[in-house]
Amino acid sequence: MNHKYSSLILRAGLSFVFLWFGFNQIMDQSSWTSLIPSFVTGLTGLTAKTVVIFNGVFEVVMAVLLVLGVRVRIVASLLFLHMVAIIGDLGLNAIAVRDIGLMFALLSIAFTGQDQYCLRAPSNNEETISVSSLHS
Repeated sequence: MNHKYSSLILRAGLSFVFLWFGFNQIMDQSSWTSLIPSFVTGLTGLTAKTVVIFNGVFEVVMAVLLVLGVRVRIVASLLFLHMVAIIGDLGLNAIAVRDIGLMFALLSIAFTGQDQYCLRAPSNNEETISVSSLHS
């Protein structure tokens, strides 16, 4: 089986999810404000609507970078941590279980890194992680 497009497909699918949620938050903050923990507004001094807008912009920017393949490891790691925070706040429920799957897909991308379909494809000089190097 050919795995040539698997990284690109995974990045595109996850980007779609974050674009959808990000744009929804930017366009309709009131639907999302109830999900903002009170400690976030207390700690930042921002209104819940402002936090939702910032979160939406973050998700849109990260999704665009991810689908284009810019700084894939960093972007996937930031989105992974973002999902950890969301899951930690939601608690274990049906939505969180689905988000755990997204979180691990992001972790997979973070470990995989750049591929040939990224804006900056990996060069031969870049360090790669292989199973044999982990045992050294």
